[in-house]
Amino acid sequence: MRFHWAVRTVLVLGVTWSSLAAAEEPVLMPYIDGPWWPVAGNPDLGEFTTDRQQPVDFAVWQAADGTWQIWSCIRKTACGGNTRLLYGWEGDSITESNWRPTGIRMTAEPRLGETPGGLQAPHVVQHDGKYCMLYGDWEHICLATSEDGKNFERYIKPDGTTGFFTEGPGANTRDIVALKHDGKWFGYYTAHPNLQGAVYCRTSDDLKNWSESVTVAFGGRAGVNPFAAECPHVFEKDGRYYLFRTQKYGQSARTSVYCSDDPLNFGINQDRLYYVGELPIAAPEVVINHEGQDYVAALNPGLDGIRIAKLAWTLPPEQGELVFDFDSADDREGWQVVEGDLPMVFTRSSRSGFLPPMTHFIGTAEKVGGSFDDRLTGVIESPAFRVEAPWHFAMLSGGADPARLYVAIVDDATGEELVRVYAQLDSNAMTRQLLNTSELVGRNVRVRVVDQSKDGWGHINFGGLYQGVVKPKE
Repeated sequence: MRFHWAVRTVLVLGVTWSSLAAAEEPVLMPYIDGPWWPVAGNPDLGEFTTDRQQPVDFAVWQAADGTWQIWSCIRKTACGGNTRLLYGWEGDSITESNWRPTGIRMTAEPRLGETPGGLQAPHVVQHDGKYCMLYGDWEHICLATSEDGKNFERYIKPDGTTGFFTEGPGANTRDIVALKHDGKWFGYYTAHPNLQGAVYCRTSDDLKNWSESVTVAFGGRAGVNPFAAECPHVFEKDGRYYLFRTQKYGQSARTSVYCSDDPLNFGINQDRLYYVGELPIAAPEVVINHEGQDYVAALNPGLDGIRIAKLAWTLPPEQGELVFDFDSADDREGWQVVEGDLPMVFTRSSRSGFLPPMTHFIGTAEKVGGSFDDRLTGVIESPAFRVEAPWHFAMLSGGADPARLYVAIVDDATGEELVRVYAQLDSNAMTRQLLNTSELVGRNVRVRVVDQSKDGWGHINFGGLYQGVVKPKE
């Protein structure tokens, strides 16, 4: 299967600098370093195949023979129950495209207490000379083991069931990832008791006997709905712990990034202390330091497969020169409405707490005279300019709707969208969002401001584009 990406992910990371960044050692910021390559498609499940099925949460690891393995939960199949099973692929190298399908690897076993069609989100580690796969059965976290890292057998407890722990009936305990720290395994997972999603952690010496749970992340801009803490992935990098926490799948994929010095605390409504930014990906799995390179695997935007890219790290860029000075009539000239019913390009509105960096800004709901209308829609484009810096900051706010409200950098000649950034939450107060433009340096591009929403909060405010400068560490 061949894949063509309409938007090249170079990549965008929206950033709010945490207090960690002000510490003696700045927090390193992750970004996608170059193009993705496809590794898994939407498989043929035989009698269980449907036209609605989707590969979702998955695990990636290296087996004993050196091959790379992926097992993914496939949802919306015809296997019955909750429609989910585990399917596999194998590759000879992590950088190889289009890995070989290895077939259906596991289906739920109701006789062992597993929910029919309820298998979810595996994760594989090595312990005591064996490969250990932790997985969800819709209500519990379970374990399977393997000698070769390819063929797994369930661990069945003395009571004849496979489930080790749960956050309670109906809480959908799932998406576990295990990290070794101070001689113990830390198991991070999500669940939604009271329909509020959070990241939990339990510890274990043997992956069978687990402690009581601790809530390690909840709330903040990632939200508290049942799916606000999906696919938690925790790993250690240079003495700090990073949590990737997914909120949205598909074309509007969003994963929040948190960093902490404490593997049991990534913040309870404390973004100010732990939030680093976000990546427009879903269900990420990170491979740290394989032959000197970090990698990240994530779902395709169309939920029709899995892809991998290099993951890189940088010191936080600092704000540099303006690309356009909106308070200069010369710099405002050439910006135009190219689509829609917007009455003007620039506004000086003060009807809300916009906090713009300049007097003039773009507000797609603003009307002459000081009123506003969220039903207005349109597209605004800038004059062409040459990209001179590997990072840029966009000042923006408005409705948090990445599919319909966003600012993009597009190719001047073709109009192809290259990178996209959007508001993190419904608010008119402008914040800085970071764009990785390292692969665009030297290209002629335009800024495109898009409002395709007529809903409440159906507007976007854009306060300008700044170059980002990474200063060498002293």
